[in-house]
Amino acid sequence: MPTSRDGSRNSGTRHRGDKRNLARAVRLKQYTASGPIRAHECRLRLRKILAGLVVAIALGHAATAVAQPSGGYLGVGLDSRTLSVQAKAEELFDRGDYRRARIIYLSDLAPIGDKYAQYMLGFMSLSGLGVEQDPVLASAWYRLAAERGEPGEFVAIRNDLLSTLDAVDRERSDQVYLALRREYSDIAISMREAREEFEKLTQITTGSRLGSTSAAVTIVDPGGGNSLSGDALVHRSQRRMQAYLDNITAKLGIDRIDAETVSAREMANLEERVRNYVQRLEGR
Repeated sequence: MPTSRDGSRNSGTRHRGDKRNLARAVRLKQYTASGPIRAHECRLRLRKILAGLVVAIALGHAATAVAQPSGGYLGVGLDSRTLSVQAKAEELFDRGDYRRARIIYLSDLAPIGDKYAQYMLGFMSLSGLGVEQDPVLASAWYRLAAERGEPGEFVAIRNDLLSTLDAVDRERSDQVYLALRREYSDIAISMREAREEFEKLTQITTGSRLGSTSAAVTIVDPGGGNSLSGDALVHRSQRRMQAYLDNITAKLGIDRIDAETVSAREMANLEERVRNYVQRLEGR
């Protein structure tokens, strides 16, 4: 069982994730009316933090994952590896090793939908920490971090920074944001994960790995190393895939797609809709 920083035992990794969010809160910059960035950081008291909940974990591996109207997720069971990576990035940032911290935020956390990591990439671009200072790139990351509409502090800092950009930089921000959105947005991540689960199911049900679809056949799950029956593996993949599909269809405002019956053609059509969706600007 994982332990907290003071060595005490926790009842689950969810508490560690909460502690990380609440302890670190959000590093925000304040702006003057003319737009220059003040040199100091401020910490905000957050009523609710969803930044550390990642799409790939909350939807695919959590014991419970509930989509919220705001676009955030409430889940239980952030895995220990993800929590360890988050903690490592923050440790590096706190001791001033910004370049290595940024690598972790960019390579390990942002691609799985960690909104705090996406926020920090914006913060570091804005401040010139570990990377060349670039308010336009910062604004694009802030827009991505705020896509769920909460926590409200992410939305506020996004809006504040956008308000300082002139027309030329705002256009540049739009283009950079769309590029990031195609790769790191919740819906893009969910589509990739749904496709991966679909391919797994296709391999299993056609017998390409098992040589049979019998429930009596036992295989080793390549993801976790545990032995599972064919039926158990199918059920788990369908459950994960359904969560991703539900996220996608809710975002697109279309009818629910059943993971048990979805066809290759339906998946291809859905991918095309997602591609079109992430290429359009939404709101700010």
